[in-house]
Amino acid sequence: MAAELTSGQDHALTKASSQDELLAKTSKIKKSLHKIWAMEKSLRELGENEKYLAALLAQKVQLIDLKKLISKELRLLRRSKADSRKHGFPMVENASTMINQGEERSLFLMVTFLRGKYTDAIYEVKFKFGGEVDDMGARVARVAKFSGSTHLGARIFDRSQLYVFSEEGWDKPCVNSFGGYIFDTKTRALDQLTPSTVQFKQHGTVVSAYGTLYFLEAETEFVQDSALFFAKYNPDKNDWVQMPSFPFSYKFTTEVTGYVVGYGVILYTLSDLHGNFDVVAYHVGRKNWKQVEIGTCTPFQGRAVVVGETIYALNYFRTDEIIAYSLRRKVVDDGDIAYSLVQQFKLDGLDIADPPLQFDGLMTDYLVHLGNQDFVHVKTGTNEECDEVQHLCITTFQIVQGMIETLHSTVLRVKIDVRNWFMLTLGFTPECGDYEPEEDKSAASMKQPKQEDKTTLDENSLMHEDI
Repeated sequence: MAAELTSGQDHALTKASSQDELLAKTSKIKKSLHKIWAMEKSLRELGENEKYLAALLAQKVQLIDLKKLISKELRLLRRSKADSRKHGFPMVENASTMINQGEERSLFLMVTFLRGKYTDAIYEVKFKFGGEVDDMGARVARVAKFSGSTHLGARIFDRSQLYVFSEEGWDKPCVNSFGGYIFDTKTRALDQLTPSTVQFKQHGTVVSAYGTLYFLEAETEFVQDSALFFAKYNPDKNDWVQMPSFPFSYKFTTEVTGYVVGYGVILYTLSDLHGNFDVVAYHVGRKNWKQVEIGTCTPFQGRAVVVGETIYALNYFRTDEIIAYSLRRKVVDDGDIAYSLVQQFKLDGLDIADPPLQFDGLMTDYLVHLGNQDFVHVKTGTNEECDEVQHLCITTFQIVQGMIETLHSTVLRVKIDVRNWFMLTLGFTPECGDYEPEEDKSAASMKQPKQEDKTTLDENSLMHEDI
């Protein structure tokens, strides 16, 4: 029996090694194709070197055919790996596993409109997910709309409710408590939210963390030179409880650009219009704030995704770019914890389908976790020539050994009022709650970084080699 198990392990590891090798080849082919496309465009613009251009086109065709062949081998490997799991072979650590391939999934998107009667809306995108799916069959429909003020959305992951809080801006200092709605993703019911008894200005950031919600007040001209309000929501009592105020102050007005939840803390990234960037952490157990050492990190946007010891997030300065980070934790002399955010690498390989007309402004994107190493990326933007429809680019992919393997990408049409563009503010799938590792489950990493972190960096360096 032991011999059979060892044989099964070797079999699974061999397949994982073959898949990694194929993924590395695919990544290099994609890089070469991008170079060829750039050279081809340059030559066409110059209108010369037809002989060299013909050779380039022939090379491009060969690379595309090779990429198709490798993709076919990858599909066969994944199918074989799925069969091996049925026969009791063990899973390879960090391998991506798509559960219930081909089943329909729901992706909820919250958007904010620039003008018009309605300020915000919730759209549902239905699609089929999996490496073996030939057609995503994606479609989009609006399931809720809001007016009167802009809104903040957040979902507690073990509940079906999406909390939609009315966010009054800096120009309404007299409003001092949250209103809003609760949208049920199962029943599609929209109920009024019970007004809060706690008095505060509801302009800021709402974060879902460890079974509840946290609200951090934003700095405005009415909230300066004083500690910012910070509170935790009690979903059973439908009310807020004040927590230790945000203790940091900055020379210029800052705003929260992104956040991540894990290892017992909520990590906020903040920036100002002058390019200054900071990261702070709130420890949910100790109820205290800590400055985070950041070095040369690139700030990220939206809710980052935690998978194991790696944090995946969208680049704040560029759409479509995903960066991997790690959060180092170290116990200091007084028993407290010191944090440092380390940027590991940028991930290549995200192939997004182009809309009929290229986006020319207001581009926003969002990263949503589908479980394990599976993700969906959503992107939208505006085009002045297409003013009654806005396009959504939906792309599913996996992250394997530090590289992206794009599965499917499609473009959906969303009908809008003339030039009433929208921007993405939130995305999630009800089938998957974000992985929020507890602090005690990662205690070993506070003493010393894991060895596999170094291995991941070495493997990733292969992506930057030329063919």
